[in-house]
Amino acid sequence: MSTPAERLAALDAAARGPEREGAILLALEDEALTVRDRAIRLAARYVEPAVLGALVADGEHAVRRNAGLSALERQGPYAVPHLTVMLGASDPELVMFALQSLARIGYPPAGRSILPLLHHADPNVAQSAIEAVGQLRTREAVPALLKLVEGELWLQLAAINALGAIGAAEAVTPLLALVPDSVLAEPAVQALRTIAAPESLEPLLRVLPAVRERALRDPLLLAVAVVIDFHPDPVPLLARAGPELAASAEFVAYLAQALAALPAAGDMDGEGDSLQRAAATLAVAAGIEALEPDLLARLATDADAIWLEGVFHRFPDALAAHRPRLLGHPDPDVRGGVLRAARFEEHELPELYEHLEDTHSRVRAAACYAMGRLELDSTAPLLVERLRRGDRAEQAAAAQALGRLSADALTDLESCLRADADETVLMLALEVLSTCPVPAFEPRVLQLAEDRRPAVRRAGLRAAARVTGARADVLLLRALADRDQATQVDALELMVARGGEKSVAVLVAMLGTSDSLRFHVIRALGQCRAQAGATRLRDLLPQCAPHEQLQIVAALIRIAPPWIGTFLRERLGDSEVEMRRMAAQGLADLAEEHELPVLLPLAEDADWNIRNEVARGLGRLARPVTRQVLLALARDVEPVVAATARAALERLQPEAIRIPA
Repeated sequence: MSTPAERLAALDAAARGPEREGAILLALEDEALTVRDRAIRLAARYVEPAVLGALVADGEHAVRRNAGLSALERQGPYAVPHLTVMLGASDPELVMFALQSLARIGYPPAGRSILPLLHHADPNVAQSAIEAVGQLRTREAVPALLKLVEGELWLQLAAINALGAIGAAEAVTPLLALVPDSVLAEPAVQALRTIAAPESLEPLLRVLPAVRERALRDPLLLAVAVVIDFHPDPVPLLARAGPELAASAEFVAYLAQALAALPAAGDMDGEGDSLQRAAATLAVAAGIEALEPDLLARLATDADAIWLEGVFHRFPDALAAHRPRLLGHPDPDVRGGVLRAARFEEHELPELYEHLEDTHSRVRAAACYAMGRLELDSTAPLLVERLRRGDRAEQAAAAQALGRLSADALTDLESCLRADADETVLMLALEVLSTCPVPAFEPRVLQLAEDRRPAVRRAGLRAAARVTGARADVLLLRALADRDQATQVDALELMVARGGEKSVAVLVAMLGTSDSLRFHVIRALGQCRAQAGATRLRDLLPQCAPHEQLQIVAALIRIAPPWIGTFLRERLGDSEVEMRRMAAQGLADLAEEHELPVLLPLAEDADWNIRNEVARGLGRLARPVTRQVLLALARDVEPVVAATARAALERLQPEAIRIPA
């Protein structure tokens, strides 16, 4: 008796010979899972759907039937015409297999072939058909599904799920009728959440506080939050519902519990985190004041809660009404959260000045942050003072705020650029100037770009790159030979961002070096798409190490000189597989229709990475002439290639596959 490894080797050998199909079909019955799995992959690639369909129709051998089904599904769109024919079979079980396979393949036009089966006499077939049109999002099925919602319980559930998957807004009213007093209330709420129709918000808000069972209330809260997110103007509805929600102590306690709960271990779908966000959205949008302090404190202290700022900014009215009380809250984290979350106007600037004197640094930093959002030049002196004398949080917030002001307002930064300035202050000031250059400070900036401290030097270079003129060019060029390698790389990136013919000329000249910087120079020329360097890069290729050669090809793909097609075709003949893959990637990115004769033969390449690039390139071109090749790639042995080809075929729909009427 041979071992599985020996049978696997024999199968691979037979797959290359004239007896391929027989060997593959026999291996589909192998007792070893590894052999069967390989046979399924090969069957998807080399066995026609009709042959595999015959295996599925043979109910005497369950292992072979399941293997045939798996192979059919792996064939993807290629198998769709045959599977639609199977829908007319007399064997209900065979029809169910075909429905399930079509649903898993996910080819939407096939949904129209399923419509006659929605009312099949066999309830199992009908259920499979309902589930399939839902997975395929077949909108033509909606009228029939709406009728089924009022029918037999088991089909009701399938119809509800399908309507949700399709996103049928027409289903909102019948779905709401099932909430909360129905055994199908929870799936109905899940469907309403998926549909997210604006008209469902008001009735959901009415039902939510009345429901006490967590099994239904949690999905209701999640649905409300999703509908709020997609609603064009939910504020009036939430303003009307807010007082009633806030008046229910039990409901407020529920929201507080949802906000405080940590996601459970093994919460792989993120529902725990989603529930927290849903509770926060409703609390903020409806203006439930009792919950605002905890939310504001979390915003002030938890870096992962920055999303709360967006919620408060989207629904500012409720917080604006409670702001005076919350700014006087004894907890400094609440005060800091208000300053980050509330919307301030110019006439309220004195109020922010008061909070610059708060006893807690986090509040002072939040006041700087709020002042920055106003973008008023008059705030510059106080922000500079906080940059010079504040603690680290204040300094960072003040620098961020200063970066939003005009150059004329930044003259007070001079005190932060002196030789005796603290290094942190100096670097933050330079970061501000890298965002907003000030002509008066250019001499000092250029001087600091040569500071003895590497971190200051790099910050100075970032600011100097915004200075016009030859001296800044000279500084960046000199920094390319800096003793600190990080400074070298920064200077290179800054030269690319600075652009211009002079920068490109310098980079091209540096290709003559053979040190470790040349790799970065090659990449930089690609990043700035320097046509002037293309020929020099091509000529340099034979002299470089393999890693530099790959970078040259990547750079030339970005530059895309007129001769790039010829260059990449030559690289396809390289002995190194990585170079061939890079060339295929370039052709996938750049090839035009007249270069299809180069791409199409690569669909048979032994390297699956290259076949994958071919599928991607053919999808980009989206030409009907590529249909047959893409159908073959859609049944590739490698799942990644098959998935890429299927995505490419979607760009050719509905012509890609001819489905029998």
